[in-house]
Amino acid sequence: MQKVILYIQPQLRSTTATQDFVRVDLMEEELISLTQVIQDVSDIDKLFTDYSRTFNLPASKTNNKIFKHWYNPDIDGFDANVFCEARIELNHLHFRFGKIQLNEVVMKYNEPSMYKVTFFGNTVTFKNKINEDQLSDLVWLNNFNHNADANYVKDALENGKDFTIDSVSYTNAIIYPLIAHSQSYIYDNQNGSVNLSNGLNISTNTSHHQQRGVVPEDLKPAIPVKNIIKAIEEQYNITFKTSEFLDSDAMNNLYLWLHRAKGRITGDLFVEIKNTSFNCNSGANCTHYDGSTYDSVQFDDGVYALTQKNSSSASPPTPMEEGFSFGVQIITTSSEPYTIEIVDDLTDTVEATATNLVGTNSFSIGYGFNQTNTLQTGESKRLYARVRSEVAISFTVVLSLTHSFYDPAILGRNLSLPANYQSVSSSIVTTASIIITEQIPEIKVKDFLNGLFRAFNLTAYVDFNDEIVVRTLDNYYAGGDTFNITEFVKTDEHTVSEALPFSNVDLEYSEPKSILAQTFLSMNNRRYGELNYIGDTTKKKEYKITLPFEHMLFERLQDKTSGALSTVQVGSFLDDNLEPSIGQPLLFYAIYQQNVSTSINFLESTRPETYAALCPTGTNHSLDDYWIPSVCNTLGRTSVPPLYNLNFGSEINTYTLTDYGGDNNSLFQTYYTNYITRVFNKRTRIFKFNAILPLKVLLNLSLDDLIVVGTRAYTINKMSTKLQSGETNFELLNEPS
Repeated sequence: MQKVILYIQPQLRSTTATQDFVRVDLMEEELISLTQVIQDVSDIDKLFTDYSRTFNLPASKTNNKIFKHWYNPDIDGFDANVFCEARIELNHLHFRFGKIQLNEVVMKYNEPSMYKVTFFGNTVTFKNKINEDQLSDLVWLNNFNHNADANYVKDALENGKDFTIDSVSYTNAIIYPLIAHSQSYIYDNQNGSVNLSNGLNISTNTSHHQQRGVVPEDLKPAIPVKNIIKAIEEQYNITFKTSEFLDSDAMNNLYLWLHRAKGRITGDLFVEIKNTSFNCNSGANCTHYDGSTYDSVQFDDGVYALTQKNSSSASPPTPMEEGFSFGVQIITTSSEPYTIEIVDDLTDTVEATATNLVGTNSFSIGYGFNQTNTLQTGESKRLYARVRSEVAISFTVVLSLTHSFYDPAILGRNLSLPANYQSVSSSIVTTASIIITEQIPEIKVKDFLNGLFRAFNLTAYVDFNDEIVVRTLDNYYAGGDTFNITEFVKTDEHTVSEALPFSNVDLEYSEPKSILAQTFLSMNNRRYGELNYIGDTTKKKEYKITLPFEHMLFERLQDKTSGALSTVQVGSFLDDNLEPSIGQPLLFYAIYQQNVSTSINFLESTRPETYAALCPTGTNHSLDDYWIPSVCNTLGRTSVPPLYNLNFGSEINTYTLTDYGGDNNSLFQTYYTNYITRVFNKRTRIFKFNAILPLKVLLNLSLDDLIVVGTRAYTINKMSTKLQSGETNFELLNEPS
């Protein structure tokens, strides 16, 4: 019999200080049973961890002290809502690290009799930390915030944007791929046609290139999934072990599109008027009074101080009151709503706000003498205005300053000196300040990770360095050792049963909300990228895995006139009515097209209200480098498929238009085939053995190990061990010949 020792680190409500590990009293007569399972053939999509059946702890003085008499609600101490760190030792040798959860207390005659607890393996720690958090809670992602003016968007489309954070370089951390959100792209380079009613022409035909093409607001950014994983590490103080799957080539250039709301991006768009050149348009009135002379008002310095000047002619000197007003007028023909904010630059405080404005509007505030607002004498303001809007929009700005004075000794009257200034530029285009956490799709962190785990058939465990090891199931089993336990197995009885729990396995993405994927579904009666694996069985039980992601059918553009294929592949997040759409978060591989034969036009302009109409003339750029979206990590060749593919099943390559006949490195072929085909193999059985394992085996045996009993080898499906006695019940899958 092994001696089981349990230590826990209590979580207390009354303190945030780290507690010491405390040895718990155990019931001598109770055998603690620990069940371990990573992948169960009856539940293939779930991530499992070590867990025990609920077991009892005596209500001893030691345990009452540890649990702070939790059964008494009047005592604020132990927090049963939080898992406690725990470790199990066998004969004083480390066996497992994990968590303890207090479930309930059994009372007898109004006194505590026992505590019921459950031990969980360490992967549950992470699940407990993330709780119901959303990706938008991952504040580390805001290191990639940026101002998406025309030059930035063009560079992110043409090259990708690199960031350096804490001396670490993140290459292509922001890209703007060719995925349309409001109207699809077309390519017509032959007859010089402009934007058509059914699409935006992005060709560079010189006859109309200044009135068509990709404009900044047509695009939305995307971020690498690897950077989301990094943000999860930073947010929850965990570490995913390097050189495992999350660092693999399959994750390179896998991106999440920042599509939180349908249509144009709803960023924090603004123009700061303090950075704009103004001309006075009110003649001699463009002045202010300094006590003796009239001087030109200079908006550049932006500092206004009320100093309560004294009259020079009065005896004794009479304080002269002073005040000023600050006003902004926005002149625009756009029907898009916007907001005006007047900001104190000294304190970064918004002094006043006018919201939901449309068309031409004026707005002002005042301080000091004869003004509505109050500013005490001697205080200063460095004021500027800014305009915020949910879309890029052009403005003409008129800035109004009015200085008010009262000097009874000199003037004997109130004096008001207005000054109006109009922006020199005929238009000022707002800049989108992209806050990543405000643009990232709405999905829980746990759902995002579960989606990745199910897509790539991953499993995870926590190693002795407290790092989370993430591997494909095939790689997990390949990393184990071989244990021959024949001498420890009870040979008098074992059972053999079938391994096939389902008639078929259906692997698919969420219901499509983008037009081509919807069309594919209606034409083929199945979702794009779906795989339905049907076993040769009369059972009618289906197992379905549905990923929480959108799966888009991308399109390689043809020249509308000649029919020639371009090098441009695009996505369209439109519904079947050609209206902007929103669905589940979109994952895709980004492919960098460099020095390709098909150039596209990028136009520094804004999109008219009629989306396909001619764009206003603006600076145009012919781009032969750009990022395109794909379900594959490379373009592929007609004879060789890309190495990684986000389809579950076999689909025609949208770029090469090649049907690889099922040999296309799909998610199923790469990550599921070995396990699923083995389970469906007619020669596969579940063998159940009972064994009495010695301590040397218990301490070293893990779920990825290969078990040998007699002349046959098995992988572990599940094992349950009574820790004191070493009695272990195995569920094993044979290796079919």
